[in-house]
Amino acid sequence: MYRVLSKEPLLHFALIGAVVFGGYHWLNGRLPEADKAEPIHIGEGDIQWLKQTWASQWLRDPTAEELSGLVKDLVGEQLLAREAEAVGLGENDTIIRRRLAQKLKFVIEDTVQLAEPTEDELRQFYASHMASFATAGTVSFKQIYLNPEQRKEPMADATALLAEMRSKGNGDTVAGDRLLLGDDFQRMENSALSGMFGAEFANQVFALEPGSWKGPIKSGYGLHLVMVTEHVPAESRPFDIVRDAIVTQWRNSQQNDLSRAYLEGLRKKYGVQYDEGSKALLASPGLPSVAAK
Repeated sequence: MYRVLSKEPLLHFALIGAVVFGGYHWLNGRLPEADKAEPIHIGEGDIQWLKQTWASQWLRDPTAEELSGLVKDLVGEQLLAREAEAVGLGENDTIIRRRLAQKLKFVIEDTVQLAEPTEDELRQFYASHMASFATAGTVSFKQIYLNPEQRKEPMADATALLAEMRSKGNGDTVAGDRLLLGDDFQRMENSALSGMFGAEFANQVFALEPGSWKGPIKSGYGLHLVMVTEHVPAESRPFDIVRDAIVTQWRNSQQNDLSRAYLEGLRKKYGVQYDEGSKALLASPGLPSVAAK
């Protein structure tokens, strides 16, 4: 019998729990005062949540016996959580702290999700953020690539090649070095071009007037001579077409505003202090010194 019990993991867990529980209260010289402890409360909402969670997983309602087991597990979980909190097991625990902060953030976001903007609010938001709902501008261009690893004087070669291309006008293109990305690019958005060649290259190309060879322009690959062949400017889209996107962005904006305001309220409520050691590590001039409450 002893050998059988000694292999039971639940018995091991119970014994360890009893030792921890008893040891903690022995060290603190007291036992929990049941008459002062707030009882665990199981409400109708808890039962409904258990039933819905079970049904979503098993595609049927739980039986009376199964529901009783779910409630028993919930009570046990809450009892353990209550005692863990009481004995300070959550203190200085990064995972628990982040999880609690995340849950509160979700509550704030859910509050905004429930809010329905008025038509006037949406139209005002659309008017002040019209660029966010416009079609992206595009650029089409040809390029001649010069690989600095294959040339002794790539900048001099680029200057000479640019003069040659300008003398040809819009005629035949002189072959440059091979680039796997290609030499002819059509209707490229700034974000896509930035992903290929870098933001600085993309911005310079978008700033070029079409019709003539320009450069050299640097990228992470090397040097490029570029001739823009077409600019398609960004174009505003009508309110009715992008209404769903406006609602989404309006809610995101409200969430950000509410989160900032809520955090500022908490900062005023609790206060924040930086000791001299943390100030030295942060080395940030003008670091706010907020007196703790």
